[in-house]
Amino acid sequence: MCSYFIWAEHVESYDNPGDRRMYVDRGCVPDREGKNKMIISKLLSKNTSIKEDQQANPSVDYAPTFGYRTETGEYVSVTKSKSIATAFRAKNIISDDVAKMPFQMLRKVGRSIEQVQPDPITRNMAYLLQVSPNVWGWTPFQFKKASIEWLLFYGNNYIWSPTVGPRQLLILPANKTYPVFDMDGNLWYRHVFSNNIASYIPAVEILHQIINPDETGFIGRGVITYARETFGKQLSAYKAQSKFYSQGMLPAAYMQVGGELSNEARKRMRDAYEESLSGAENAYRLAIFDSKITKFEPINIQLKDAQFLESIDATDRDICNFFGLPEHMLNRGKESYASNEQKYIEYLQGTLDAYLVPWEEAARIRWLSSEEQVNTYFKFVRESLLRMDSKARADSMAVRIQNGMMTPNEAREKDDMSAYPSGDQYYMAGNILPIAGGNNESTD
Repeated sequence: MCSYFIWAEHVESYDNPGDRRMYVDRGCVPDREGKNKMIISKLLSKNTSIKEDQQANPSVDYAPTFGYRTETGEYVSVTKSKSIATAFRAKNIISDDVAKMPFQMLRKVGRSIEQVQPDPITRNMAYLLQVSPNVWGWTPFQFKKASIEWLLFYGNNYIWSPTVGPRQLLILPANKTYPVFDMDGNLWYRHVFSNNIASYIPAVEILHQIINPDETGFIGRGVITYARETFGKQLSAYKAQSKFYSQGMLPAAYMQVGGELSNEARKRMRDAYEESLSGAENAYRLAIFDSKITKFEPINIQLKDAQFLESIDATDRDICNFFGLPEHMLNRGKESYASNEQKYIEYLQGTLDAYLVPWEEAARIRWLSSEEQVNTYFKFVRESLLRMDSKARADSMAVRIQNGMMTPNEAREKDDMSAYPSGDQYYMAGNILPIAGGNNESTD
């Protein structure tokens, strides 16, 4: 039986796209002759049924998938929360910005730092992070974006680096993967495939990212866990607003008729009224009643009801705070920065670094051997996010070149320009001398 793996997409084309989707969802990829090949199940280095220590296992929160019940009566799930425009935009801004930043592997040799180049033969980690992370042909952007979205809404992201088969990075769905302990205190990750069989993956193969950790530190909590009441209010407001328009902006009303009516007669009269006047196309139409109706009185919208609909704006502001985004980035409010660079520096330090730094640290632990950890590390190129105008960028590079911080060729490389002969020399102003003792004397 084929195992199931989500967030996977095969890049080759097949005659029937529907069949391709079936293969992907079940974790099978057909070869050229159309034969199924099991992939995921073969990557398990160990699939033994361990005995879990239930008392030591961290508490798992299943609510993000099925939904939290809120005080408004709305069930808030990950899927429903994405229907809120502000939340949808916020998660895309954060995940897209992280995905756009190159994730590089660097090595320090003596006092020299060099970037490790991708090797398609050995499929080293530089290749997986800069070319393609897995055999499905994912792009690095796709991989990083999917990781951050799991992290935002579920508080956890599980990146599996199997020790069997070609080296690759796979994302395990956070709603089907959980950390567990065996009776000896060893950490495992329990994943349930579509065949409902639990598989246990050694902790050394999993890079587990978390935000908002619980009291144990082994399980994270997503934004939805803490913002569910805010999301619930917004979903309820949307529903009230939709109801308002579906009734043709018609206020509630009551009718009084002469005599008594059966339940069926009441229903027919109510349906007839709503059918003739509900809906935007029937807004402001004339209502005509016969002599049976002795009194008709609308229940007009009060000022506080209009203010309730305006509270949608205030709730959007709360959503911005939960995601840690300034309002102007969500097309709200007024930008108060003198330059794009200043804006992005604050956004980088106040929001994105909380996702970038833990990933860099965890990657060094999980993706490098103990020998490599001494002089090799991973780093996001944050400068790619700092948008400067062309003049400010040119001035910045000129200052670095003139002060011996970079060579002309290094500056040209940042703009994808070819190097030129003698462009690898360092330059510094001639009136600057090295410091020796307490005065500017030559050390010769």
